[in-house]
Amino acid sequence: MSFAKADNTLDRRRVVPGPAVAPANLVTTAPRPGSVAIVITTYNHASFLEAAIRSALWQSVPAIQIIVVDDGSTDHPEGVTAQFAAVRSIRQPNAGLSAARNTGWRAATTEFVVFLDADDRLLPDALANNLHRLIAAPEAGMSYGGYIYVDAVAGRRYIAEFLPISDGYAALLRRNRIGMHAAVMYRRANLAEIGGFEEELAACEDYDVYLRMALRFPILYGPEPLAEYWHHGGNMSRDSAMMLRHVLAVLHRQRPAAQRLALMTAYRKGVVSRKRHYVMAWCLELLQGTRSRSIESSLFTQGVSLARQAPLTVLGTPLRAMRYLGIRYLARRRRHTVDSRQR
Repeated sequence: MSFAKADNTLDRRRVVPGPAVAPANLVTTAPRPGSVAIVITTYNHASFLEAAIRSALWQSVPAIQIIVVDDGSTDHPEGVTAQFAAVRSIRQPNAGLSAARNTGWRAATTEFVVFLDADDRLLPDALANNLHRLIAAPEAGMSYGGYIYVDAVAGRRYIAEFLPISDGYAALLRRNRIGMHAAVMYRRANLAEIGGFEEELAACEDYDVYLRMALRFPILYGPEPLAEYWHHGGNMSRDSAMMLRHVLAVLHRQRPAAQRLALMTAYRKGVVSRKRHYVMAWCLELLQGTRSRSIESSLFTQGVSLARQAPLTVLGTPLRAMRYLGIRYLARRRRHTVDSRQR
């Protein structure tokens, strides 16, 4: 899917017509009002899939459809989905996460849709909270909430910082303020109108959709945690260089709109903040690997790529990273001293 050249007369407040021809596999049946589909995408995550499906089934407001899209896995997720009569399974040749999500929402027949990665989980009121907001505001295109971060390796969990979108599109240009995709509910017709997920993107495809949605429709939000983001060694977001490359590509696509809407300051802040974020993440992994004497070779490859994408940021970040680690170390020391005195 390619992006059409933006219309310079676009009024940000009006709805822009979607594609003239609907995709061949798009279900166009009129949806039942208030109905929700949960699309679970999986690629070689069969070991996590059962927990994801059960979290979808245990909703206080039930989903009308639960669709598992197997993106060409080799670990036989059909053995898991076969245990659940309420789950529809769709298998396709490996085409990437965006294509799998597009397959899922196009197969749904509901008014709303939620996307869940197979290695994450929904909390029981995930559908109820977003659905309440979207029904109350029919002009809105999507709604999102907070999430809980689960470190599966260290055995820790905490509520992630919630970031509201105070000024819509401009706020998202400055930073992706939506921390987890499973905490988002879309109005399916609006998702279809903007063309769904960009299949050329191997990462940051959710951020790309948020930006395109915010250009056309209001975005609703609430701080309550709606999902659990499970972090493990295989998460794609650990590759800082790859993530930076894709997020900059997403922002570059928004440059014409930012110019047209006099939001170039927000756009530039977004570019700078993403460079700092991913270079800092890489530096922290490198420094922590140095301390534990177990540096992954991929970190050096990432460093070369980051230096090409953001040379000035790479030069200036190590000192900030060391300062950050120092502050964390001193904070832990203070907590340890207080605990020792209390004992």
